[in-house]
This record gives sequence, structure tokens and C-alpha cells, in this order.
Amino acid sequence: VMGVSGSGKTTIGQLLAQRLGLPYYDADDFHPKANLDKMSAGSALNDNDRLPWLQQLAENLQEWNIEGGAVLACSALKEAYRQLLSANTAIHWVYLSGTYDLIKTRMEQRNSHFMKADLLQSQFDALEIPDYGIHIDIAKKPSAMIDEIIANMNTKKAFFGVIGLGVMGKSLSLNIADKGYSIAVYNRSEGDEAEVVSDFLAANKGLEKLEGYTQLPDFVASLERPRKILLMIKAGRVVDAVLEQLVPLLAAGDVVIDGGNSHYQDTQRRFENLQKKGIHFIGAGISGGEEGARNGPSIMPGGTQESYAIVAPVLESISAKDEQGNACCTYIGKGGSGHFIKMVHNGIEYAEMQLLAECYALLSPQMEYDAIAELFLDWNKGELSSYLLEITAAILQKKEGEDYLLDKILDKAGNKGTGSWSSRAALELGQPNTMMASAVFARYVSAFKAQRIALSITIKADKNNLQNIDIEEVKRVYQFARIINHHQGFELMQAASEAYDWGLNLPEIARIWTNGCIIKSNFMQAAISLLEAKNNLLEQTTIRAELTAKEAAIAHVLQQGIQHRIPLVSLSAAYNYWISMTTERLSANLIQAQRDFFGAHTYQRVDASAEQFFHTLWSQKKSAS
Repeated sequence: VMGVSGSGKTTIGQLLAQRLGLPYYDADDFHPKANLDKMSAGSALNDNDRLPWLQQLAENLQEWNIEGGAVLACSALKEAYRQLLSANTAIHWVYLSGTYDLIKTRMEQRNSHFMKADLLQSQFDALEIPDYGIHIDIAKKPSAMIDEIIANMNTKKAFFGVIGLGVMGKSLSLNIADKGYSIAVYNRSEGDEAEVVSDFLAANKGLEKLEGYTQLPDFVASLERPRKILLMIKAGRVVDAVLEQLVPLLAAGDVVIDGGNSHYQDTQRRFENLQKKGIHFIGAGISGGEEGARNGPSIMPGGTQESYAIVAPVLESISAKDEQGNACCTYIGKGGSGHFIKMVHNGIEYAEMQLLAECYALLSPQMEYDAIAELFLDWNKGELSSYLLEITAAILQKKEGEDYLLDKILDKAGNKGTGSWSSRAALELGQPNTMMASAVFARYVSAFKAQRIALSITIKADKNNLQNIDIEEVKRVYQFARIINHHQGFELMQAASEAYDWGLNLPEIARIWTNGCIIKSNFMQAAISLLEAKNNLLEQTTIRAELTAKEAAIAHVLQQGIQHRIPLVSLSAAYNYWISMTTERLSANLIQAQRDFFGAHTYQRVDASAEQFFHTLWSQKKSAS
């Protein structure tokens, strides 16, 4: 119950607590002595005075909420105060509205109160009237005011909203409802989506806190303020189209979360546009697929700290939990950083999948699928344990009748663009992210099935002779390449953090990737402490020692792949990156000489300072353009 001093918060709060059967608290009782002394002396409190008081109240509200709820009488004059109080607790606001003259008269009639009538104007000056909650005219009788509050509470609005009831939207909506939040969902009702909302409600009719809408204005009106809306729709122009319809229905302070796989630059643009309107915009990467969305995904939100604080209770409650029970969801950084991190996550995922495909290509000429599956399951018991390794073993064992289903699947791998986005970002930031790029191009090559068939007719490879592959060597090769893949991914994030001033916390990002997401693994768990020591994995003595020890194995396996015409593009990318990064003198001196020859791009010399640049007239002949 909020309002300026003298509006009747104590009276109404106590009566409301009696009607609801809840304990009553007066926020004034929690003021530190310094604040009481200051007000008793006739001085108004400033924001610095109020901050510790508000923080204490916010902690109390969390405890009272766990215990079943309470009624609190608190001035909460500014929107910033109300956001601080509601940061981690769902609050139903009741605003007591009255004229200055009426309230001043009441203040002059009360005795022994530390807040003097002379300070009333300072309260009105500070008051920012909320355009949400239940507004009650204090000129009415207290009993009538309580009846009106109770009536409005019985038409309680939803705490959270979801737009888009695809597979992920449905699963996340149910996850949110399971955590005790009232939720409203919206989906358009055109064409083959005509029955989406009604079917979803019918399938989950046991959930009392779930409401569905097919009209956007009705959906927005059903949400309590500040509105918290998660978009689970296709990335790209569709997001802009939905925002064009949604934003005019919103107000300053509302929060919109894009939970799709949007490009981080689109997210940055939307973030800046909505920030001008006072609307919070969060780009949140969400990983884990349908199962993760339903039972606990890894969530990567980017925007502002203030925006994240408003929705953190919901996002953290629905996310997966790490080994210590902490949410696999954390504030990533400003603007489009959340979607950038999800993009890199997917790039790492591309390379991890390609590496397993290449191990399969090496092992399948000499091992049955069930045997490979058993091998992968054995690997999965130790340091190589990962979600992708686990599902790959399951895929290898799946049969359709007497045949392995894998043999019936056409060898054309699709993609949704996030892998190529990661590669493009690496090029823009000058990062040698060869693993992701190799995995992306491998998928592109697979799409040219007809050409591959035609070209392969006259070229035969006897893969049956690949009978002497060392299984332990393949394991070592896989370990080697995974380290390079993760190193390149974290290096790309670090480069972006510095370029865009995001201040990314790499160990924390690794932590939220230890559960709920596609690339969760034991190595990711180990990466937390490694990254806490140094952001660059190759600067770790143990990592360099492991790669050095496995270098001969990957060189030998690559040789076997070449001999038997088995394309190992990502394993090769890992090896060549490692060799290049650990080679003191590369052939790039010739490249730079060529650039200077035809373009006068200059070069540096090994026998001169790094600040000096040189140009040579290599030939008196006119160079080719």
C-alpha cells in the first residue's frame, strides 16, 4: 500500500491485512535511526538516505513472500524505489490517491508522528504516480476502499507474458507456470495457427495460472505492470513486425525479452530504439532445445542491469542449475551481448558436432555402430563427457526394423545461420576462428549431394583398408580438437568484449554452460577455473602440455584420413591452428612482401623497431592490377 505520508497507508494496510488474513508491516518501522532523526528535525530524506532502508525492505519482502505473503505500508514515491522493492518479489501495488489539501489537513490532526505536515510538499514533489496497480481515492470511507481493493485483486493480472507458442514457447510457458508465476500467452490465430492457443489451453486446463489470447491488445491488457513479455518467435523481420504492433501498447518501464536466435546487431538496434521510448529490451539467448525449455535451459540475457533485475526472478527460476545449485542464467552484458554469446555457443556446437561426425567417419569402416556407441558411452564416463557425445551414442544405436536408422538418413546437413554468423563475426573482429568456419563449410559441402554423387563416380576410395585405426588415438585426437574449439570460442567472446565494451565474464559464461545447454560437458566445468586463472586457454601450462602430448596422434590420424580420402576438415583446422600458433616464424613474410609489391602496403622488418614501416620498389616493370 503506497502513497504520500498522511494518505492513510497505515489504516488501509491494517484493514486489508485483516481481510486477507496476512501479517501487516509498516515500512517506517524499518527506517534506520539516522533517517528518523533527520525527519524529526524537519529535514527531507534524499535517495542516499533511503537506499539502505529500501534494500532492507526488499530483503524482508522476499522472506514474507516465502512465508505466504504480507501487507506492507510504504511511501514508495518514486518508480526507482518501486522497482528496487519488486526486483525479486512479485508485488501487488495499491496506490492511495488524494489531494494535497485533504492530506495536509489529516496530517495536522495526527499527534506524535515524526513526519511533520511541513514536509508534505516535498513528498508530492518526489511522487511519481504509477500507471499500474490499484488506484484508490482516499476520500472514500475505509470500508469502501477495502471492498474496492479486494474486488480489483480478484481480477488479478498475469505476472508474465509469452508471445509465440511454437515448441520452445509452449515449453517455456509451462516451465514458468510450474514455478508459480501467473502467465498469459499469445499467438496469432491465422491459417494453420487458428487453434494454437485453444489447443494449448485445452492440453493444460489444469493450470489455473495460465491464460491465452489471440488479440494482442487483450494480451497486453492482461499483464500487470511493469509488463514482462518474452518473445519466442522466428528471428529476423518477424521480430520487427511484432515489435511494431506491440510497442504502441506498452508504456515506459515495461520489459520485452527476445528469446529467439536473433543476430546480435539486430538486437543492439532494437535495444537502442526501445531505450529511447523508456522500454527495456533484453536479447536473451536460450539453449537446451525443447527438453531444456521445459525442464531448465541455459539462458544468456543481455541489456542493462536494471532491465535484468526486473525479470531475473523468473529467468533464474526456470533455468537449469549448476553443480552448486545456482541458476544457469546470469546477466551477460550491455546491448546485444546476450545474443552474441548464444551465437558463439552455437558456433562451438557446430564444431563439436562436426568433430563427432569425423570420429564416426574414422571408426565406422572397422566398427559396427553398436560398438562405436559403446565406445562413445565409455568416453562419456570420463573427462570427455558431454551432452552431444551422449546423444551421438544414442543415435548410433537407433534401429528401424533390422536396419540402423542412421544409414537411412540423407547426408545433407542443414543449418539456421548462427554458425555462419559466428564465422562472420570472427572475420570482422580479426579472430582466427577456424574450427567454427570449417564446420559451417562442411555443412555447405554436404548440401551439394547431386554434384558429389556425379564427381565421385570415377573416383573410388578403398575405405575397407582402414582397419588399423588406433581407437585410443582417435580419442586423443578428439580431446585435442575439442580444446582448440573451446579456446577459439572464448577468444572470440573476449575480442567482442573488448571491441564493444561489454565487460564479459568468461568464467561465468562457462558456468552457465555447464548445464541446460547443448554444449554442456565436463570440459566446460573444468574451463571455469581455467578461465578464472587466465582468459586465454593456451596460456595455461596444463593445456599446452596436453596439446603437445597429443600432437603426434592428430598428425598420424590426419595422415590416415588423407590416405583413405576421409575428409577431416575440423580435425585438420584444429591441428593447423595449433601448429601455426606455436610456430615462431610463418610464411606470412612472403604474403606481406607480395602485398607491398602490388599495393605498396609496406612491411615491418625483423631488424627494425615495431613502429617502423618500409616500402620497396620491387620491380621497375608495371605490376599487374
